[in-house]
Amino acid sequence: MYLQVDHSFAFEYDAFISESFLELRVQPKTTPQQAVASFELAVGPPTSVHRYRDWNDNLTHHFTITKFHDRIAVSARSLVQTHRAAVAIPALTERPSRDGLPYALRDFLEFGGPVKLTSGLRAAHRAIGLASTAPLGEQVQALGAYINERFEYRKNVTTYDSTTEDFLKIGAGVCQDFAHLMLGLLRLRQIPCRYVSGYLHVERKKREPSQSHAWVELHSPAAGWIAFDPTHNRAVDERYVVVGHGRHYDDVPPNKGIYRGIAKETLKAEVVTEVVAGKFVSTLREEIRQIDLPVFRDVPVRSPDRMVTGGEEVGGQQQ
Repeated sequence: MYLQVDHSFAFEYDAFISESFLELRVQPKTTPQQAVASFELAVGPPTSVHRYRDWNDNLTHHFTITKFHDRIAVSARSLVQTHRAAVAIPALTERPSRDGLPYALRDFLEFGGPVKLTSGLRAAHRAIGLASTAPLGEQVQALGAYINERFEYRKNVTTYDSTTEDFLKIGAGVCQDFAHLMLGLLRLRQIPCRYVSGYLHVERKKREPSQSHAWVELHSPAAGWIAFDPTHNRAVDERYVVVGHGRHYDDVPPNKGIYRGIAKETLKAEVVTEVVAGKFVSTLREEIRQIDLPVFRDVPVRSPDRMVTGGEEVGGQQQ
């Protein structure tokens, strides 16, 4: 399947700010289940855009604007060829290995950030009942069924910095909350696992806004990294596009930044995915473009029609 993903951000400020720094993780990765054919990134006001690979091999773009401005626009377009995973969850019949764990996997057993090791998490773990010595596939299915039965998908009850303890108390949340709880339960069973940030394509009658998504991958000694979506309690298929891997959301937010000034920020983000006809090329095509938004050496008088209200923090929550 060929999926085109359009992901845009619009940041507006109710006063001019003098400096801003923004970091983006929006470029999909090439993995065993997907190949990236093209990626285009547009940024405004015009500035130099730099890129590096972080410790999880995620592609990260960043830029700084050092003149007065009251808007930032970002637009990313990706074309990705995706495939269904070769290994099904029920086929994971080996038992988790706790001996001789490779050094590179140890970070993915640690608690931290939003994945909290609390009495509430331990109680949820005990309620599952299945022994941690059961075959790996059975454990994943049992955890997925428990989360699906006990928790409700609901927007606007958690925030981008909510923890597993918050989710356990509220009993509802969005995809990153489901993913964090799954990570906590897997780590209590000493199963290495990681957070996945990306997109999920859902068929619609017309080109309508979609959303970013989050799920998990767990490590099988025999099969390597295997993906599972706890929000929908199912295996991951060709409708999913991987952007980044981390220990939790804090490692891979789609956008993260700071700015200098006393302005209030409003962030609007939109994702649109669609299936397209495509012919894969062997060489990745990448392009960085500029969006023509103004900057000023000194603070200009702000026009009344440019006033904005409301606000959302940079690093908005995945749905």
